[in-house]
Amino acid sequence: MGFLKRITSLFGSDKVTATRIINLLNSGSSIIATSRDLYNIPEVRTAINFVAEKIGSVPFNHVRADYDGNSQLVNDSVNYVLTVRTNPYQGPQVFFTYAATRLLLANNIFILPDWGDNGQLKALYVLPFTQYEFSQQDGRLVITFPYSQTHSFYYDDIIHLQRFPAQKGGTQKQATDNYVSIVNTLQAQAVKDSENSQRIAALLQVKTPLKGPDMLKKLNEFKDLFLTAENTTGFGMIGGEYDIHDLNLKTSPLNKDVLESIISYLYNYFGVSKEIIANTANELQYEQFIDNTIRPIIYQIEEELTYKLFSYTEIAHYNKVAADMIELEISTLQAKTSFFKEMIFAGVMSRNEIRKRLYMNKGPAILDEYMESKNFTALTAGNYVVEAGGGETNTDGQPAETDTEI
Repeated sequence: MGFLKRITSLFGSDKVTATRIINLLNSGSSIIATSRDLYNIPEVRTAINFVAEKIGSVPFNHVRADYDGNSQLVNDSVNYVLTVRTNPYQGPQVFFTYAATRLLLANNIFILPDWGDNGQLKALYVLPFTQYEFSQQDGRLVITFPYSQTHSFYYDDIIHLQRFPAQKGGTQKQATDNYVSIVNTLQAQAVKDSENSQRIAALLQVKTPLKGPDMLKKLNEFKDLFLTAENTTGFGMIGGEYDIHDLNLKTSPLNKDVLESIISYLYNYFGVSKEIIANTANELQYEQFIDNTIRPIIYQIEEELTYKLFSYTEIAHYNKVAADMIELEISTLQAKTSFFKEMIFAGVMSRNEIRKRLYMNKGPAILDEYMESKNFTALTAGNYVVEAGGGETNTDGQPAETDTEI
């Protein structure tokens, strides 16, 4: 059933036009206004962008399976929106990167499917709202965004991704306020110190005892004398009646250890580490990052898109949105080489199937055959004895048959 039909069932004849969609997109809060203090920390923005771009690089496709578990891509309007142009403003990579960014910042992200009159999906739009309310109407769950002013939606018509899930969506408040305050304080102090510390670095002592007004007068006299005597070589000259005592104070009170610790905590909060950000993580650390941070969000996207974009009948016929994470999981050339080699000799993929994944032209027909390692060779029934020379014989003393079954 098309989205316009669903919306009119809730609002009568009031249709959602292109103008209303634009007004809806302009009525919420921008990405900068969402968790402004948090997103203005460079390290936090780096971490969020790193995770979001990884999610944005995962292809999503409309897939239909059969009763035997075989799956094939479906080239329809849903797949076009997911793989070619998600909406007039964004392609799939930008769209999912933006959606993931808002999810990490606000813990909730709402996506509006735009359906044509014929029931075909036209576009997906990220709604700029972080506040929402639930209610019931005609036995169905309704979601309302206080800042949209004009629209409520059946919850089944809105794609809702959430982080730190509570009973009614993701937690609407981040648990980073104290960390943000510490980082902002330390970084503001560092900026102030870099401009001018405004701290006493030395004491000027005169041998003649002086009181307040006379002491200030003597200090000004010293500065005039010193600056007058200073020359282009950087040397200055003072009289013998002055003594200068260096206080040996640090010019900056910035506690770098505390700052590094807090930044590390913020990285962990968003599912990354310093090694991942700096591209110094080993293969195990990278695999854990994909499994613990990226994969749960990908699964949630698959589930929500499948449930919200397909009817019960379509889902019963194994229509779903599926992500292809192979390229993300095998990140290095060495890992990809090992992966494809194992797939070939385990008989999981043919060489032409691998060429297809590498966007290479199909090879000769012989490359369509599945290879199999001798370790998986099927033998005929019988008792076998392995001789010293390595040959195999059956109970009649004849050489064993070792034909490989493909």
